[in-house]
Amino acid sequence: MTLPLSITVVLVGRDERLSYLLRRYIEQSGCHMAAFVEPPALEDVARLQPAALIFSSIEHLREAQRLVESLSCHDIPVLVCGSPADEVCARELGADACLLHPLVFDEFHAALALLFPPNE
Repeated sequence: MTLPLSITVVLVGRDERLSYLLRRYIEQSGCHMAAFVEPPALEDVARLQPAALIFSSIEHLREAQRLVESLSCHDIPVLVCGSPADEVCARELGADACLLHPLVFDEFHAALALLFPPNE
């Protein structure tokens, strides 16, 4: 599955190695990535019109609760990177899906496929 280049995915977090890995995965999937060290303002998200937001950790998702709550009416999926032990907490914090460590391309690609079914 290769997605149209016009699709943007927003990444929020301070982990440079994970950001590099996710940028590679996102670009291999045919998308663009916009990266933010801190949670972006809702206005920035509205301007970018991302297909999804990915948080690099549960902590970043927790810091962005206002933003996540605001996104609930915008139909933008929220994903978070974490361990299997983080999944329940991630869902409680508003994540639609978890990208589990160790993150490999096939699992990342499968998560994107769930967000963008082939019939769209």
